[in-house]
Amino acid sequence: MIKLREKYIVRVLVLVLLALIVGCSNDPYRPGEAAEHTFFSSFATPPTKLDPSSAYYVHEGKIIDQIYEPLFTYHYLKRPYEVIPNTAESIPIPVYFDKSGKVLTEKDPAPAKVARVEYTVQLKKGIMYQNHPCFALDADGKPQYVNVTLKEIKKYDYPSEFEFQGTRELKAKDYALQVRRLADPRLSSPVFSIISQYISGLAELNKEYIEMLAAERKRRQDAAGAAYNQEHDEKANPIRLDYFAPKFEGFEVTGDYEIKFVLKRKYPQIIYWMCMHFFAPVPQEAVDFYQQPAMNEKQFSLNRCPVGSGPYFLETFKANEVIVLTRNPNYHDDFYPVEGAAGDVEAGLLIDAGKKIPFIDKQIYHLEKESIPNWNKFLQGYIDSSGIANDVFDQAVQISAGDGALLSPEMQEQGIRLITDTDPTLWYTGFNMLDDVIGGYSTERCKLRQAISMVMDYNEYLDIFLNGRGVLAQGPLPPGIFGYRDGIKGVNPFVDEWNAKRSRHERQSIEKAKALMVEAGYPDGRDKDGRPLTLDYDHSAGMDPSFRTRFDWTRGRLDLIGVKLNDKGTDLSRFRQKRKQGNWQISSGGWLADYPDPENFMFLFYGPNGKVEAGGPNMVNYSSQKYDQLFKQMESMANGDERQNLIDEMMLIVQEDAPAIWQFYPVSYALCHKWYKNVKPHAMSYNVRKYQRVDAALRVKSQEKWNKPVYWPFVLLAGLLLLSLLPVVMKQRLK
Repeated sequence: MIKLREKYIVRVLVLVLLALIVGCSNDPYRPGEAAEHTFFSSFATPPTKLDPSSAYYVHEGKIIDQIYEPLFTYHYLKRPYEVIPNTAESIPIPVYFDKSGKVLTEKDPAPAKVARVEYTVQLKKGIMYQNHPCFALDADGKPQYVNVTLKEIKKYDYPSEFEFQGTRELKAKDYALQVRRLADPRLSSPVFSIISQYISGLAELNKEYIEMLAAERKRRQDAAGAAYNQEHDEKANPIRLDYFAPKFEGFEVTGDYEIKFVLKRKYPQIIYWMCMHFFAPVPQEAVDFYQQPAMNEKQFSLNRCPVGSGPYFLETFKANEVIVLTRNPNYHDDFYPVEGAAGDVEAGLLIDAGKKIPFIDKQIYHLEKESIPNWNKFLQGYIDSSGIANDVFDQAVQISAGDGALLSPEMQEQGIRLITDTDPTLWYTGFNMLDDVIGGYSTERCKLRQAISMVMDYNEYLDIFLNGRGVLAQGPLPPGIFGYRDGIKGVNPFVDEWNAKRSRHERQSIEKAKALMVEAGYPDGRDKDGRPLTLDYDHSAGMDPSFRTRFDWTRGRLDLIGVKLNDKGTDLSRFRQKRKQGNWQISSGGWLADYPDPENFMFLFYGPNGKVEAGGPNMVNYSSQKYDQLFKQMESMANGDERQNLIDEMMLIVQEDAPAIWQFYPVSYALCHKWYKNVKPHAMSYNVRKYQRVDAALRVKSQEKWNKPVYWPFVLLAGLLLLSLLPVVMKQRLK
């Protein structure tokens, strides 16, 4: 018995040693996976909404924009950005009508003449949806999965695992359905308040849906009596709206492959909106499939399991672990651009011109909440591209006075590329213009906000917190958008000045800020009764340690002019409620361009878009009659000198009123490995992975070079263990 046990001990120890030696590789992927045409990356924030009606955050758009196909999109390479057909045959030409219904023959009539606009779009034929169980049909041609029970689908973790799958052709009715869904009050589409100002009948459609929902709820309540619980009932058995029951002229199906959409007034930016996933097609089969009670219990929905016709479909969605996008086998013919912008040929961006896309078969994103582990995986070659966190910036980039940002020698040795781009994004700190202390439009209130803006030196902020990765903002309009002016022409004269030696905008002096405080009625930050001016800063940053250091910086800057700042942090739900009600004083926000037009930024301060009044994007509830008048003139104009002059005038108004502290326009820094090809920053669309390519063989070779296993510790351990086993072996031999 003893001999047998000792023999097993020896065998187990040998097996353990072999396992340690074999397993000493740190490769996080299965064997051979790196050699496939797969893109590897990570995500830090789990997506919560993937329904194209309601998804609005960048990290959600990066997923669903690869799954859904709007009518139009943007050219991948051309700059300025150019709209091109996607599922549409061509870009439609608007037809303008006057109040009497007569067609206006002018090519670009004045907005005042236009009472109606029609766009007619022809769809491409033969575009098929991804395979999905919602399209599966039985032998009689009826839907395979109707009135299913939880028991029947319990074994499935995702729709891609269902036994029966199907597809069908994309039709015009799918686009019409999605536009109608924007009016469903239950979906709370973030674009409804804006787009309903333009699409004919959309606001009225919303009211009809509200009435239909109220009628059905009353019917259910009458049937259930006192036991009725609306929230519980609709969670278990959602109300099925007949979206097509009400009349709606705003988006009309005029054929299987033809759509006509109608606007109340001239608004050329509608084509930009039609490039966004809010206007991507959603099939009725998917809506019906997910509204079944069993699907709700299983948490299958468009928010977690989208259904599209794009280049990729969502194969796996584990929000707290991994997201996998796989090439859609039904994807229609699509090709890499054959022309681009200046410098694209030299940058190697047209090597694949005219080739069929997508090149990448699969995308795998692992949740990585910490920046350092993610960075280490990038350096090892296990992630194909990476941003640069502040704490590793010096390791990756060196700032040279003459040459700007350069890669460190270590990065260059690995063949890593640095790609920078000024994002069409605005970061700002808003003042609630409805507030009794910091809001209002008197000269004194404007000077108070100017003084606070002047002391908030965001050049210093960029140096401290972002390694200088940004440009000091002068107003709501960022670089890259028509109307933006650089240099001395673009300076905010009420807060900033142009430093010609350093070629940048800078804040005016603290002394000037203090002088403005005197004019505002707050000398040394105190009111006429000697009380210090104390303001509340609202946010939902929680326990984020980086927020605390930034808040302390903000508080320290305001101390320079005697203004005190209170921390009014709360949870996200309460924070949103306070913004909705206008119950706050100071709060920060940002705006990323939805489309490349100045209207998309200037409307952040258009009165009718006020957050409290209309639930719109005007977070600060700013309202200026003159600004609004100019906005109405500017919004529908073609780019040119006249539009530029109007924008200049609007900028001066909003700069003087100072409803916000203009923080900065961020500059993005991205690192790409040498095997990751065709990479060009694109701020208007996230459906760009289909153009990109990986040289998998080069990736494998580089990974092997950079991650050679270190065997000597295991050899040493093996030697020590064998020495420890020597007495056992000698004892066996002596016996």
